[in-house]
Amino acid sequence: MLSGFCAGATDLQFRVCDVNTSDNPTGLIGQLEGVEGLEVEVGAPLSGYSTFRIGGPAEFLIRAHNRQALAALLSATERLGLPFVLLGLGSNVLFPDEGLPGVVARLVGDFVSHRFHGTRVTAGGGLALAKLARLAAEKGFEGLEALAGFPSTVGGAVRMNAGSYGVEIKDVLVETTILEQDGRTRRLTARELQPSYRRTILRGSGGIVISATFQLREGSAEKALGRIEELNRRRWQSLPSGRPHVGSIFRNPEGDYAGRLIEACDLKGASRGGAQISPRHANVIVNNGKATAQNVLELMLTARRAVRQRFGLELEPEVELMGAVRKRWQEALDQEPEHPG
Repeated sequence: MLSGFCAGATDLQFRVCDVNTSDNPTGLIGQLEGVEGLEVEVGAPLSGYSTFRIGGPAEFLIRAHNRQALAALLSATERLGLPFVLLGLGSNVLFPDEGLPGVVARLVGDFVSHRFHGTRVTAGGGLALAKLARLAAEKGFEGLEALAGFPSTVGGAVRMNAGSYGVEIKDVLVETTILEQDGRTRRLTARELQPSYRRTILRGSGGIVISATFQLREGSAEKALGRIEELNRRRWQSLPSGRPHVGSIFRNPEGDYAGRLIEACDLKGASRGGAQISPRHANVIVNNGKATAQNVLELMLTARRAVRQRFGLELEPEVELMGAVRKRWQEALDQEPEHPG
């Protein structure tokens, strides 16, 4: 058993959460023995790592402190054929009720550092984008204010070309460093990422953003901080408060808004179990206390089908559907008739 063993902060650390791992069927623990800069938690409830507050246990929740540790982890999961998921702030994910097999990894340590050099700043992939924007503003640098309310890590924002209030990551990104599954690193410019609306070539690839460099401009700390506060107020006024959620559930179709389409289908306030389409914003689903992933999935499918039938448009998830939730979503889509109506 691993319980009772806990090494120093730079060594491999273990915590067991009510799961019998005496057989260690995957062999992962043995593969990682001697690797410094990793923390391993077995059976950690994923509900605590999502702003939805939904999700069963992770087989392994692993925090990587540096590039060498992350490369070793990627190598071990590849050798063992284990599923691997990189988790940022958990603000855009829906975990399945039964949890996730394999490894759920988080970037900490070196990956949440930052360094200013002239009018540029280089930040680790695990640093919260909001924190980076505020740090830049405090130094009198402008350029990231519109992105300060985007609930993502730097790596997650680069991967999806995050955008808010007319500014996208591609507008300020100089280059990013990617760690590939084989342990090699490569640098890509913003242009090489081929960014588009909420997409880059990194979506669906195995590459991990371990750092990114942004071009800022000299300005006023007072002005930049004031802009952040103003935009954050506007953002939170439009979203429901007091209930767990992950923001927008669907991407906006070109030329329209998912929230408007769902509201036009009279689905504001619709509920399944403990999940509800927010009466305040139709493109947000809230957890009223005991929502399950299945409850949320059913509401998503209800909204998609209603919009498809009435407007002929197919809404695509903005939220990342993980594991069994993704499978059930796809199975439901496969059963849809070819033509709505």
